[in-house]
Amino acid sequence: MTTLNERISTAAKHPLEPLSEEEITQASTVTKGADQFTGSTRFVYIELAEPAKDVVAEWTAGSEWDRRAACLLRDPKVKTTAEVTVSLSRNEVVSWRFVDGVQPPMMFEEFMACEEAVRNDSRWQDAMRKRGVEDFSLAMIDPWASGYTGPDDDPAKVRLARPLTFMRTSEFDNGYARPVEGLIVTVDLDTMTVIDVADHGVVAFPMMDGNYEPELAFKENNIGGFTQQRAPMKEIRITQPDGPSFEVDGHAISWGPWRCRIGFNPREGLTLHDVGYVDKGTLRPVLYRASLTEMYVPYGDP
Repeated sequence: MTTLNERISTAAKHPLEPLSEEEITQASTVTKGADQFTGSTRFVYIELAEPAKDVVAEWTAGSEWDRRAACLLRDPKVKTTAEVTVSLSRNEVVSWRFVDGVQPPMMFEEFMACEEAVRNDSRWQDAMRKRGVEDFSLAMIDPWASGYTGPDDDPAKVRLARPLTFMRTSEFDNGYARPVEGLIVTVDLDTMTVIDVADHGVVAFPMMDGNYEPELAFKENNIGGFTQQRAPMKEIRITQPDGPSFEVDGHAISWGPWRCRIGFNPREGLTLHDVGYVDKGTLRPVLYRASLTEMYVPYGDP
């Protein structure tokens, strides 16, 4: 490991810039080299560990700072979740904290493995056959994190998903138009086993397609009619002959009197930093950080 005086140079021009590809690779490599990292440990995500506000406020262009990455890990074998901070400047793990009683977001590999576990389960297959389905390859399985399922749901012991099933009529069909009603599967993502298949009764599939691609949508549908294609819209042209009114320098944006920095992370998506307004030559701070951490969509609520 390097010492405090043996800093590793970084291409980042500002403490709040998101991690580069090279920095993500570096954070992964350093984390894998720690004693706590096992062969079954998985990275959920790696993002910038934002410096404290006073560090950012006191920073000046060209000066150094301790550039850090935050890693979220899951070890399905021993069912642990860990938050790890890596100093990219010193190329070392700064902290490794196991967090009990929580579940990290689902990983891409879990999505894919969960689909296969459900598709290969005989109870799920029997439920699909009751609905007249024999070609399981056209089933579209959506793994959803289950949330709280009851008093026996201990996040320290089990990592659950509740996949829903939809049926496509062809490889590129929009499966969401045909939900398999009343069929709910419970899967343990750590062991990738199907715990339960709840079948609340057969409901007929909707007869209409739900496609938006012209070659799929504008054909004879299942009830003998045709989907009508609307007339093409008139052309819209938006031009800026003198160029845009904004300037982008890395992650810094200037637009008229407004100034801000933008960032991205896997938890919140877009983040805004150091939003300010130039008032008669003086940059006045408006807010230090802003993000939308959650958007609630009330599906099916009229």
